[in-house]
Amino acid sequence: MKIVKVFNNNVSLVLNDDHVEEIIMGKGVGFNKYEGDLIDQGLIEKRFILESDKSLTQLQSLLDRIEMDDIELASDIIQRAEQALGFQPNDSILLTLTDHISFMLQRTRRNETFRTPLEWDIKQLYTKEYSFALEAVQLIQERTGYEIPKQEAAFIALHFINTYTFNHDMEETMLYTKIIQNVVDITKYHYGREFDETSLDFNRFVTHIRYFIKRQLQQAQISSDSSIVKVVAAKYPQDYQCALKITNFLEQTYDWQIGKDELLYLSIHLNRLSTTK
Repeated sequence: MKIVKVFNNNVSLVLNDDHVEEIIMGKGVGFNKYEGDLIDQGLIEKRFILESDKSLTQLQSLLDRIEMDDIELASDIIQRAEQALGFQPNDSILLTLTDHISFMLQRTRRNETFRTPLEWDIKQLYTKEYSFALEAVQLIQERTGYEIPKQEAAFIALHFINTYTFNHDMEETMLYTKIIQNVVDITKYHYGREFDETSLDFNRFVTHIRYFIKRQLQQAQISSDSSIVKVVAAKYPQDYQCALKITNFLEQTYDWQIGKDELLYLSIHLNRLSTTK
């Protein structure tokens, strides 16, 4: 394992034995080291593969303005998330989460707190991620000694939702969350009832909506026998009417063109959800 670039005494870019570039972290891994030098692997505490030049540039910018402790804290949270949430993070989460933690601690020192308008939605739609984020807030409090408000958990949860759901940017993640909540609200109002949001059927419905949104944003089409739509409309009229309300709302709000095939599958998923006791 050889040095490619030293960022500081504790962070370096190296070329591993498989000829893949990695970011390594550990006390003294970059101390008095130069390009081509071998690394004492016993000093390595954490390692990440950053898959793009853009990520390396962002890391350099980050190291110029934040504390090493913030990177280590973010790294520890990510490693715990891998176990708790069962996912492999993409190369951007170390950067984005570190940046968020650093900014959050700056705000905490100034007694500045605020909420995301999606906090309630995140709690309801991403219960596992939000629950882990609460644990992350507790860890940050223990490490820093600062009193971190619980509403920060929603922001932290968004980073993990973003990194493994569809690998899109944070703005798009928030758009997904907002649309999903709008669809759920229309569904509850239409049927005049609440749904068990921990149930398999509800989670299956939300998953369908996520992929439905993804197809709309990518302008992808699904195909089916469109004649079945009439059969479904006759057999499940209440579910079909709810699907119409949802698609009409989305077409008017986001200027989407939603085909009969999407209407068909949405009606079927609504029927499965609405018949759940």
